[in-house]
Amino acid sequence: MKLDVKKILTIGKREVFSNIKRKQFLIATIIGPLIIIALAIIGSFMMFDIKEIKVGYVDEFGLDIPNKVVENNFGKNTTLYFIKYVDIEKGKEDVLNKSIDALIIIPKDYLDSGKIIIYSTTKSPNPIITDALNKFLLKKLLKGKVDNKTYNRVINPMNLEIYSISKKGFEKETFLSQLLPIGFVFLLYMAISSLSGIIVSSIIEEKQNRIMELLLCYASAENLMFGKILGISAVGLLQIGIWLLFALPIVLVYAVKISLSLTIFALVYFILGYLFYSSLLCGFSSLFSHPKDASQLMSPIIIIQLLPIMFMNTIMVNPNHYMAKILSYIPFTAPYAVVLRASVTQLPLTEVALSTAIMLVSIVISFVLSIKLFKIGVLLYEENLTLKRVIKIIFKK
Repeated sequence: MKLDVKKILTIGKREVFSNIKRKQFLIATIIGPLIIIALAIIGSFMMFDIKEIKVGYVDEFGLDIPNKVVENNFGKNTTLYFIKYVDIEKGKEDVLNKSIDALIIIPKDYLDSGKIIIYSTTKSPNPIITDALNKFLLKKLLKGKVDNKTYNRVINPMNLEIYSISKKGFEKETFLSQLLPIGFVFLLYMAISSLSGIIVSSIIEEKQNRIMELLLCYASAENLMFGKILGISAVGLLQIGIWLLFALPIVLVYAVKISLSLTIFALVYFILGYLFYSSLLCGFSSLFSHPKDASQLMSPIIIIQLLPIMFMNTIMVNPNHYMAKILSYIPFTAPYAVVLRASVTQLPLTEVALSTAIMLVSIVISFVLSIKLFKIGVLLYEENLTLKRVIKIIFKK
């Protein structure tokens, strides 16, 4: 295998310019995130944009429920009107004909059973109603038994401060700083998913238009593949850089402290994961001439990334669980699992070294396998390529 750096750079440069000119790139990189952010902001405002709620209640326990309460959520005032009922069936009827939004039943034996019944036309009552009811119950249960200071502390029992401690010292953690590793996981997932789309569409389009054959006249299959990986990786990193710019205002406004060591650690695993997936996807994509065939056989490669996301709670709560450790040694999941574990605990050096070694060896194997597939695939124009046929190509000498 002889690599020509000049030809690789030329192919890479061509790949960058041909991809950033695509409408799909503009939509996926700028318009898509803007729409998602706008919908999230609008949705959060709409969630509490309720001026009034009418709540019926049947109180057999003896709560001191006022006729009207104003609750403030995210700067929006909501007035709750409480209407007393004696007949439960009449209350249910009023819920059905929309005269009231919900009917609350507080049984006489509430203190023993803790049971509260809510009738509503929705499957989940508005949290503003349950929050207000919770305050009424606490006030009733604590009335005359504790002073105001204790009562306020029961309402807000914890002003939590978390410090991560190590042999080097300790540092204060914030809610947003704990979310950063989760943000990294989703960023890598979006990057790999976007990368697969760019690679598949780029290679298949060039095969269909016979541009691939012209490119092979200029450079060997190895140089062509390395050039494509270089160019598409540059496009992917440009896309991620633009996405990070959207998150920068949040980091600056809330002064989120980002651990430098964790950032470098995440960056290293991001590059390792990116190289592994880009080489593998490039090799497999070259086998197909139609996007439909490619998506069917390449979906498992993309779906396997979801495993660390599915086990995210386990990894974050118990980073030394055997499942978290297994995922740290699988090249498809290691970039996600290792960074998640490192964000909540100090990993033993031996585990980090072993996981990194596995990733490096996997990248080499992935490149060797992809070069073999690329050499055969770029000139292969078979329709309805099956998994059996792909396996035969891989093991063909």
